[in-house]
Amino acid sequence: MTDKNPIEDLREIRKMMESSSKFLSLSGLSGIFAGLTALVGAYFAHLEMLDYQKKYIFYELQGRAAEGANELSIRLAILAVIILIVAISFGVLFTWLKARRQNKKLLTPLSFRLIISLMVPLGFGGIFIAGMYYHGAYAFIAPATLMFYGLALSKGSKYVHVDIKYLALCQMALGVISIFKLHYGFTAWIIGFGVLHILYGTIMYFKYDRK
Repeated sequence: MTDKNPIEDLREIRKMMESSSKFLSLSGLSGIFAGLTALVGAYFAHLEMLDYQKKYIFYELQGRAAEGANELSIRLAILAVIILIVAISFGVLFTWLKARRQNKKLLTPLSFRLIISLMVPLGFGGIFIAGMYYHGAYAFIAPATLMFYGLALSKGSKYVHVDIKYLALCQMALGVISIFKLHYGFTAWIIGFGVLHILYGTIMYFKYDRK
């Protein structure tokens, strides 16, 4: 820092303070691939539901309607777990690559605080949603996932770029809308976890990653 350019000095000070209090290695590509994973998963979920609808009459005639619905719910639950694992894997990979490119450590006290702040609402939300699944309240699962995910992003936003707050608000808004319009729950889920992730990740990539 020099006295010749005080504005540049202030920018450097701000950058140093931000880097010490914010986890800036989160990659925009993580959001893009998380959204793409959600869209692919939603497509396969749609195929599963179409297949169930085609077989529904046969389940009814055989007196196995409840059994068929239970099999569908299990397949969709397995698919949801696969989507989650793949999305997280891509997120970790691209964030690690960005951290390495910036010559920064991925695992730091700050990143652990971020993880903890995210996992508290996500953990309790996951248990709550598992309870919904257990009781067969399938229609409420999509709104609940959007709401708890939005709450987690909002809680963790103090450790990352402030832009993530807008993603959090959009997720929660979709959760609120879909709880009153349950027949749009699947569509809201696709928009929230698919379209919005891709949009957010693209903005983050061009705003921060390409610098």
